[in-house]
Amino acid sequence: MREKNLIKKFALFAVLFILIFSSAYSQNIYSGINLDTVKAGRFDNGKMWTFDAPPNEYFEKAYNFSPSKEWYDHIRMSSLKFADYCSASFISEDGLVLTNHHCGRENVTKVTQKGENLNEDGFFAYTLADERKVPDLFVSQLIQIIDVTKEIKDAMDKGNTDEEKIKLKEKKKDELIEKYNKELNLDCELVTLYNGGLYHIYAYKRYDDVRLVCAPETQIGYFGGDYDNFTYPRYNLDFCLFRVYENGKPLKTDHYLKWSENGVDSGAVIFVVGYPASTSRLKTVAELEFLRDVLYPYYVMWIKMQISDFEDKLKNPGEDKEEIENEYFSYMNSLKVFENTIKNLHNPYLMARKKSFENEFKSKVLANSNLKTKYGNVWDEINSLIAEQKKKKLDGYDSFSKKLEAKNTLLGRALFEVYGRQIPPDATFTLRISDGVVASYEYNGTIAPIFTTFYGIYDRYYSFSKKYPWSLPKKWINPPPGLKLETPVNFIGTCDIVGGNSGSPVINQDGELVGVAFDGNIESLSSDFIFTTESNRMIAVDSRAILECLRVVYNLDRIYKEIMNGKIIE
Repeated sequence: MREKNLIKKFALFAVLFILIFSSAYSQNIYSGINLDTVKAGRFDNGKMWTFDAPPNEYFEKAYNFSPSKEWYDHIRMSSLKFADYCSASFISEDGLVLTNHHCGRENVTKVTQKGENLNEDGFFAYTLADERKVPDLFVSQLIQIIDVTKEIKDAMDKGNTDEEKIKLKEKKKDELIEKYNKELNLDCELVTLYNGGLYHIYAYKRYDDVRLVCAPETQIGYFGGDYDNFTYPRYNLDFCLFRVYENGKPLKTDHYLKWSENGVDSGAVIFVVGYPASTSRLKTVAELEFLRDVLYPYYVMWIKMQISDFEDKLKNPGEDKEEIENEYFSYMNSLKVFENTIKNLHNPYLMARKKSFENEFKSKVLANSNLKTKYGNVWDEINSLIAEQKKKKLDGYDSFSKKLEAKNTLLGRALFEVYGRQIPPDATFTLRISDGVVASYEYNGTIAPIFTTFYGIYDRYYSFSKKYPWSLPKKWINPPPGLKLETPVNFIGTCDIVGGNSGSPVINQDGELVGVAFDGNIESLSSDFIFTTESNRMIAVDSRAILECLRVVYNLDRIYKEIMNGKIIE
């Protein structure tokens, strides 16, 4: 009897312990950490380095790697901005271009002819003549970077009010773009770095004749659909091939990325080169809280309305099904991003790291009499602006955003004066190089494999009873003879990427292409405001998987040979 009572007491204690612990754990995962002692990490502001100021000393110390100017120039000229939303790269001297399937999907729709369903069946140009020109598609190659900081700052400093400063900036911007467009005969844009710490002209060569070469079926390119989006392990053949033409013939280029046959393994040093769209890492904590509490919830509400509308349209899509699906996929992607960004902005540990950096930065400004005179009040001014706007919600938001831009420009100047190029600027959809290594991480009580294989595709196909979104295209239902199922399909690394990096080449220290970045894991969705390396992972399509697809599944021997030789083989 006594033993039974002891067992009952133990069981009751165990239940109470679990309930109490679970409750405490769910309320604050960092309850065991004194948030006042949390310090910012060295790379909390990211690793999106610009090509005019790469961190050579850091690369040497971290990787024993000292790239030459010629290395940087070659990688820069081999990399491409894909339209105005993705990244890409040249992979042969005959203008062959690699990007993601989800970047190319809307362009596949554009060249689909009557009676075809290219998103379902894929597109494969078995001859040069079969390659189809895509209307309105262009790629851009960064040729030159010009520092125009003095010109812009001098113009802005003539203004007496925040509104005047912004107007003068815009006027000078237009003048500089017109000037350099004429002088260089290139496509120029003004780029704001460090929220106004630096201003550069980026000069691009634009190619307008871009033709579709290869697009896998959407079901294999977007395998797992939105359920698998921003997750890992992953099994997506998210690649697409195009070709740039000039004067009606394939472009001849000296700059392209040679293909790695051997791929990567655990611990390998890798670099992602591409065009990350935007980040908010240099914003004040007050502004991040405004985004979290006011602006982003509005975005989520609006996105959900759009998704609902597109779900209704998909019930009877008619001939516009492919275009509607493309829009629907895009909104579902955005919803996942914003919902998880809001969740991470509520994370007390991450926000404590942001506060730590802000306090360190502010103390450096206040400790210098000159900086204090110029910038010492800017935090209070930003906080007052935001506090006032919070009461109004989104009323008068345009006027508020212009005033905030002017204050953030001052903050950007202060940041640059304190830290210089030690900290990379926020993403601005301009070319960046991000370093990292191939590495696993802990998740869901286990560890993640550094790469997945074709075996995994079939495991998910059968595990989900062959049902959408884990169903397979016809060519894939039965593995084609000769397909090496052990071939790596996707791999992960610690490189810093965000939206816009889709299609970015992943290269090794020899400048060889080892993959193409297409996503991040769910742990990466704090990257808009802070970069962490503990569990944040970039996900890429492995170069070996692309070769296996071209050679065995799609029988595109001419493209396989072109990639392996770096040029068209007659």
